Amino acid sequence: MIYLSSSCIRKSNIAEVVTLYGERGIKNIELSGGTDFYEGIEDDLRALSGKYDLTYACHAYFPPPREPFVVNLASCNDKIYRQSIEHYEKCIRMLKRIDCKFLSVHAGFMVEVGANEIGRKLSSGIVYEEDSAYERFCNAYEHILKECTKNGIELYLENNVLSAENYEEFEYHNYLMMTDYSSILKMREKLDFNLLLDLGHLHVSAQTLRRDFRDECSRLKKYVKWIHISENNGISDEHKPLKAGSEILEEFHKVYVQGLNVTLETIGNIEDILESMKLIKRTH
Repeated sequence: MIYLSSSCIRKSNIAEVVTLYGERGIKNIELSGGTDFYEGIEDDLRALSGKYDLTYACHAYFPPPREPFVVNLASCNDKIYRQSIEHYEKCIRMLKRIDCKFLSVHAGFMVEVGANEIGRKLSSGIVYEEDSAYERFCNAYEHILKECTKNGIELYLENNVLSAENYEEFEYHNYLMMTDYSSILKMREKLDFNLLLDLGHLHVSAQTLRRDFRDECSRLKKYVKWIHISENNGISDEHKPLKAGSEILEEFHKVYVQGLNVTLETIGNIEDILESMKLIKRTH
């Protein structure tokens, strides 16, 4: 099944995005970050689902918190750690009420990330002790998985993106969990999880870490349970529309197997988005 991320359209109100998708016949929507908090989000999503016969999935930073912060399940800052877990507890309760069966979360960060840094250059001013960060992340993930299971929701874990800019800022230490094959396998030794492979993230991380993108995809294929896809230049996570014959799209065709869910995460106008969806559908 192909989902379209709500983050593809830059609007502050999630209901406006979902309405636009519904009017264009898009039935499967992944609720993601990029919109603002407001009272009544849940009521709007429930009403729009009924009006347009929608199926929802949920990813990472949704619903938007009243006060913005960076969700980090590996945080060694007690306040951020508690906020992050509570964010997903609240999210799971909402997902049950709007009949959403899928939730995906990001792997953790071993640096403290400010709300104004997400999607931009990160600071390494506060670095967490690695073992402690992994222990916290695994404990939080297991707790969230338990809550998901109780509520009939499937949970997925997404690989992070390590840009060259951040790697340089980190003085060539990798402080992000699950950026490439070796670090994804490291997490698998600690946790049993459904891998959501973001090909755009892997494309950037592979170049940053001097890995072969095609080889990384090939080695990870057997673990993949969901795919995120968008285009980029290998330097930063640009979320550009898909291009026929691109390296990312070619690897998508190799990694994809029948039955996998796929989320398109390309930013642009609705026509560009629909063209990218056509490129994905050629694999189905």
